[in-house]
Amino acid sequence: MPLDEASYATAHVRSYRGADRAAVVDLWQRTGIARPWNDLGAELDHHPHPDLRLVAEAPGGSVVGAVMGAWDGRRGWIYHLAVDADWRRRGVGQVLLDEVEERLRAMGVPKAQLLIRGDNLGVVGFYERCGYAPEDVRFMSKWLRPPGGGEPR
Repeated sequence: MPLDEASYATAHVRSYRGADRAAVVDLWQRTGIARPWNDLGAELDHHPHPDLRLVAEAPGGSVVGAVMGAWDGRRGWIYHLAVDADWRRRGVGQVLLDEVEERLRAMGVPKAQLLIRGDNLGVVGFYERCGYAPEDVRFMSKWLRPPGGGEPR
């Protein structure tokens, strides 16, 4: 449901609670964050940095945005930043990103990084406006336990 001007900027960011699990997973599925091989609920349940799981909550309590941060001991990471389509371009993503960055900074993290999938390049401008810049790196991966079972490739 589109918002009227009076509802603009009334979503507030808070720490994730277990009761948010279904709403956050649903948001990530609706916004294209989900992949068949990722168990997003398990990621939320077993996240090593509980204070870096955040949600944006609309009046009435619905979850309209979510993000997870992490620290690998060297760099901070931003994962799964998503905002409900009806709440985009209203500052929700910026507020979520600012809060997770502030929490990383408070942990002593010197640099935050994120990965953008090739099918989601429309978000590049958002991250550039937030101060992120491309790095000259080649991302590589290897399945150690392939999705759906089977032998590693």
